[in-house]
Amino acid sequence: MLGWILLFIGVIGFGYAGYKDLKTTEFEDWIPYLIIIAALAVRGTFALILGDFSIIINAVLFGLLFLGFGYILYFLKQWGDGDAWLMGALGFLFPDAAGFVPLIGSFMPFPMLLIFNFFMLALIYLIVYALVLGFMTPHIFLILKKRLYAKKNEICVLFAALLAVSAVPYFYLFYFFSVPPLQSLYLFILPFIGLLMILFLQYAKVIEDDLFKRKIPVSRLRVGDVIITDKWRGITEKELRQLQKRGGYVWIKEGVRFSPVFVLNLLLTLFIGSIMPLLFPLS
Repeated sequence: MLGWILLFIGVIGFGYAGYKDLKTTEFEDWIPYLIIIAALAVRGTFALILGDFSIIINAVLFGLLFLGFGYILYFLKQWGDGDAWLMGALGFLFPDAAGFVPLIGSFMPFPMLLIFNFFMLALIYLIVYALVLGFMTPHIFLILKKRLYAKKNEICVLFAALLAVSAVPYFYLFYFFSVPPLQSLYLFILPFIGLLMILFLQYAKVIEDDLFKRKIPVSRLRVGDVIITDKWRGITEKELRQLQKRGGYVWIKEGVRFSPVFVLNLLLTLFIGSIMPLLFPLS
């Protein structure tokens, strides 16, 4: 019963935060706060009823650890303070599986699995998000084409270096261990994977510079916008009034709206378990 109540809180809370983030680029601060309060209230009640205070102690411990980890990413300017609080809420809700038995087991403790799955899903989400943005704004590909042409020499050198790195073990295995050439040909897949990563990083840089950074008049600023020189924190009403008095222009930035990943991560981790075998099946 405890697990299902916590799951209900998580799905409603994270789901609503994700919906608001996608719709308006931000969500209200009270959403993660309310998730945390509800999680502690439910866990505290069950701890008293069952006489097992580890139910609440573990929630506080891992909730604070998750929140601290979230704020490290915030101070590194990787996401906003709202996302840091959502990460904390994840720890307060599920420092353990709360009775759920995932289909795919993992050697990792459950809290570590939650974080590991989150970043695996976030990577996939980031790639899909960037591609969708690109197709919604076709001029991005023209800018990318110019950028790649300007960097063609660097890219060719990097690709040649990756080929050389793959060729060394390929010929080493052939000459010293008589490994048939076809059996180790897979080594040459790595340079092409590396090339794809290089191209995607260039694409991501174009997306960041052209879509995520904008120079606007102060008159168009609104509460919650992120000034480019600041940490990833939306400006307050007081800061907005001060900037409007000064006038002029400011650079603002947007970012990938990661909130939807939280609810997806919660459901997949509780019911599926480790997503690594799904992404990289061994057979």
